[in-house]
Amino acid sequence: MFQFRMPIRQTAKLLLWGLTLLGICLPSIGATNVNLHSAKVSKAAPAPWVALQAYQVGELASLNSPTHYHLVDNQISGVKGKQAYSRYVYSLTDITGVESNSDIRVRFNPAYETLVVHDVSVHRNGKVVNNFDIDDIEIINAEESQDKNIYSGLVDALLLLKGTRVGDIIDYSYTVIGSNPVFGSRLTYSTYLGWTIPVDKVNVIAKMPKDRPLNHKVFNSNAQINTNVSGDLLSYSLTLTDATVLFEEDNMPTSYNPYPFVQFSEYNDWRDVATWANDLFTTDYIPSKELDAFIQELKSLDQDTAISQAINFTQDQIRYLGLELGENSHRPHRPSDTFENRTGDCKDKSYLLAFLLTQLGIDAHPALVSTSFKESLNNYLPSHSFFDHAIVEFSANGQRYWVDPTITHQGKSYQSKHQTDYGLALIVSPESSGLIDATPSQNFLSHIGIKELILSADYLSPVQWKIQTKFSFQEAEYIRYRVKSQGKEKLSKQYMNYYAKRFPNIEVLEPLTIDDNTTSNIVTITEHYLVPDFWFLNENNSAEFQLIGNYAGQYVEKPNSIKRDHPLAIAEHLSIDHDVILQLPEHIDFTSETEHLVLEDQYIKFISDLSYDRRRFRFRNQYITKNNSVPVNHISEHIALLDKIQNRMAYSNSITNVTEEYGRPELNKLLTTLNSKQLTLISNTGR
Repeated sequence: MFQFRMPIRQTAKLLLWGLTLLGICLPSIGATNVNLHSAKVSKAAPAPWVALQAYQVGELASLNSPTHYHLVDNQISGVKGKQAYSRYVYSLTDITGVESNSDIRVRFNPAYETLVVHDVSVHRNGKVVNNFDIDDIEIINAEESQDKNIYSGLVDALLLLKGTRVGDIIDYSYTVIGSNPVFGSRLTYSTYLGWTIPVDKVNVIAKMPKDRPLNHKVFNSNAQINTNVSGDLLSYSLTLTDATVLFEEDNMPTSYNPYPFVQFSEYNDWRDVATWANDLFTTDYIPSKELDAFIQELKSLDQDTAISQAINFTQDQIRYLGLELGENSHRPHRPSDTFENRTGDCKDKSYLLAFLLTQLGIDAHPALVSTSFKESLNNYLPSHSFFDHAIVEFSANGQRYWVDPTITHQGKSYQSKHQTDYGLALIVSPESSGLIDATPSQNFLSHIGIKELILSADYLSPVQWKIQTKFSFQEAEYIRYRVKSQGKEKLSKQYMNYYAKRFPNIEVLEPLTIDDNTTSNIVTITEHYLVPDFWFLNENNSAEFQLIGNYAGQYVEKPNSIKRDHPLAIAEHLSIDHDVILQLPEHIDFTSETEHLVLEDQYIKFISDLSYDRRRFRFRNQYITKNNSVPVNHISEHIALLDKIQNRMAYSNSITNVTEEYGRPELNKLLTTLNSKQLTLISNTGR
């Protein structure tokens, strides 16, 4: 995928774009860990193929703070293997820039890359004031995803500059030589042409043998690529001055990339990429008695049960572990190895699951997807570098299914497992000819249904509040994970304390219960509370109450950026039904409050109902998403719609002429005593 890399710290917001696959793969048996001391770093002048670039520096007072970039230069050559040259020149214009950008970090993979540092110099008043020595570079571990059981083998070459001060100009350059052999000789490369800070000059050059031309495309920019042939050398170049500054906005769709960038690819079409992928997933079969026995066990079951068992085993019995060393950053383990070791990453699990299903006579294949670019993959040049995840596609009973074998806590039946919508996928198969639609035909819409019943005996006593919440598909899998990881008691306390913000004197009337139907993939949570302060009696002898149906409120919050240049993301494939019923102590004519309101556009639909029947006053809000983003030209109308919906998250009213009858204090004391005894009994028995 397109991986953002920073040559400097986050403060400067200068993001570089390298095309590398996210670490998702387990290495072959016998792969060794990279020794930090074996990382190859040397010092030398740039290679002759590099075209050195000039730059200009203005007066310090006219430069941007805290760091002003004068030159960003990225050049790549595929003539003698892959060589990627980079150079950055910037001024430290205030103390924040000095603190944030006085260290140099270059990331590379010592398993197949070497680093050649050309120069690291600090210029002050027209003179170079530092002496860079290769021994000053420290090699440190760059594992940033260890908490996710992902290990890449990447390291950072770190150089801490000493004595830097405001006004200094930092100029450093280096070349990373080599590429992962799993990609063969195919060259793909991409880099940004604009960032969140201004850059005076951006230069991009790609050089290839004349008989190996590159497909190229510029995105989100009018910049033009110049092509030049000199002898056996083919060059592509692009130079920009005063690069466009991009202002980041919140809540942009994950598949949307607003940055200007240029892409090069040696692949001619997605069929070429499919051929590369199929070669990766073609391994020699090594017999395994244990695996063969498991397959025979599956074959003894009816087909639907066997499919479910194969998926559940791969999801729940194979521990997720990604060791991305060498070629096995992309090449999967043999199914027998994954089965016997009980460890694997997404492609290992997918390869194993596809193998198991195939042995059952099911048409099944691993599929490569992008968790970020999803349905927008077709907008880009074909490349192996977009894919950061592997799943399994199979057909059964006339239906196509997409299963993610890395997800745990799903429903036990394959027909009820949630299927994530990845938009487009590349099927790993000899017959695969390109990207296909990976939109699931079922089980991709998650639903949350909340039913609240508030029982009120009068306008002064505590009310009983029963809440039943049903989570289906992805929402059920998420809440199932929370219960397994946190425990029911902790979840119960979290829920009660959430309500206590509204009702400080709330008490648990019955312990929280959880009904987990793994066959239908529905989790039902039931809560039962006693709320002393539901009614508010004002000075006019009116009992005020408020009904809140705001579960969808988190999805209709307005973004921070209202006047936008980029689309607004929406939570996709989601429906919420929040139903609140107040049972009154007497009949009150609320028929005048009855209302049915529908608020919708092309992207969301909201239905709000107020109704009354036989002492029951009902407030119901329903929210359904219809798309995953709002385009820029419809955002202002959509924001206005969100305002209207937010105003319907709660309903307030009051009962007039409420008086405290004779004997009410004594009755309240009795109710309080009885409730207290009931709560004590529940606490002691654990009911």
